[in-house]
Amino acid sequence: MPDRLKRQRFISLAVLLLLIFIYPLISIANKPVRPGGIPLLFIYFFSAWVISIILLYRTAEKKNHPHSRNHE
Repeated sequence: MPDRLKRQRFISLAVLLLLIFIYPLISIANKPVRPGGIPLLFIYFFSAWVISIILLYRTAEKKNHPHSRNHE
């Protein structure tokens, strides 16, 4: 993946992560519901955190050429 495209993906992910953690979306998850005894807000934060790590890892590990795995 070219550096320019990778940089654009990282910027897009940063904006997405900022939007996930703004007050209106957090207030949606801040309900007195406890699925499995765990507050819904904790589930929201943990899920967003895990998904963000996976997305950032996949973006960082993309190779520059689709056939680069054959040459390693």
